[in-house]
Amino acid sequence: MNTENDDPEFSHKVDLGGLPRSGKAFRLVADNVSLERIATRLNVISADAFSCDLHLRASRHEINITGKVTATLIRECVASLEPMEEVIDESFDVEFARSSPDNLRKENEDGEAVYEGEDIPPEIHEGEIFDIGEFAVQQLALAMNPFPRMPGAQSLAEVYGREDNVSPFAVLAEKFKKSDENQ
Repeated sequence: MNTENDDPEFSHKVDLGGLPRSGKAFRLVADNVSLERIATRLNVISADAFSCDLHLRASRHEINITGKVTATLIRECVASLEPMEEVIDESFDVEFARSSPDNLRKENEDGEAVYEGEDIPPEIHEGEIFDIGEFAVQQLALAMNPFPRMPGAQSLAEVYGREDNVSPFAVLAEKFKKSDENQ
């Protein structure tokens, strides 16, 4: 969770102790101010829409969050550098441990640490307050295409690049080309 910034872009804090045993459903929708702040954080041209539907369930030992983030972002195409729309509709199912990883750890017959049902230990959440808004923005960041490219976009290298020397060694090959004089 975001521990560096005390004022997240899209905060919605939930008291885990006040949740029913079956959990609780939430629907979060970003307002214009939050959309601007999310766009700045994610380094996109703009965030035109962002919402999250999730179900939060907490026990003494774990927190389970399932749901979906949806967003419409305006991004910069990595090929043409032109603005383009990216629509995100991504489901998630995430678990947090509410105790230290050592309490969840068991050892196998070789003495190696093994976590129940996991190859790696779960992320740890401390305290009774969970910021589902901050969590939703993190899920959005994970769902974004790392290299957004418009369909059919030609890269600037394709448009303006040199085609004559395909290989970086092509220039050297020309220098050492055998001719009648240097045979």
